[in-house]
Amino acid sequence: MTKLVGFFDRHFDRFRAVPIAKGKAAREAAQAKLESEYDKKLKTAIKEEHKNYTPQSEKDLVEIIRRTPTEALSIRDRNLISGAMSFKSRKASLIMMPKDDITFLNEKDNLGPLALDKLYKTGDTVFPVLNRNEKVCGLLRTDKLDLLHIGKTEPVAKLMETGVAFARYDYTLEQLLAVFLRNRTDYVLIIDDKEKLLGYAELGTLISVLFNREIKDDFDNDISSSAVANRRDDE
Repeated sequence: MTKLVGFFDRHFDRFRAVPIAKGKAAREAAQAKLESEYDKKLKTAIKEEHKNYTPQSEKDLVEIIRRTPTEALSIRDRNLISGAMSFKSRKASLIMMPKDDITFLNEKDNLGPLALDKLYKTGDTVFPVLNRNEKVCGLLRTDKLDLLHIGKTEPVAKLMETGVAFARYDYTLEQLLAVFLRNRTDYVLIIDDKEKLLGYAELGTLISVLFNREIKDDFDNDISSSAVANRRDDE
């Protein structure tokens, strides 16, 4: 911006100093010529200013992105940049679902058709399992149950998976992503610094925040190599 200001300082007085002793026609011609010259130099100065401009802060960069026309940077790409830029500063608590939304099971519970039906009706697919000390000792995933188990009663302890991942509520989203990846899971329980359970977070929600939009894909036959190989671009 300093160069542009310098341009105004150098040329403004000259622009005003149109000769006044040559008559009206001469003055108008001189002024028109000077205006044309002024406009060309102004456009050049602005172009050079923009070409050489380097943002000095994140705020400057955001402003450049905001003012970039959609022909050069789509709204989808703007959202992606915005989500990535804020990823390190946002906390796990941002995407956490509260403890009150969790349906807990006990490791001593028996799981039969009626109990399973109640779980399905919650709309969830992952259910933390508590031991006798009221600590989470595993997860029951109804979407991964063997169909053979649905018709008979089985103890929850036999059907659950052990090894539950935890993250603290003040983790950054980047740290939370590392927890998901290290533990190869899509479900993490959120606790405070006193080990109190606060809620849970899911990998899908985290990815949506990273891309700043919901990830949608109606194709759901990924376990079939034939279907994947023959999938059309519009599917």
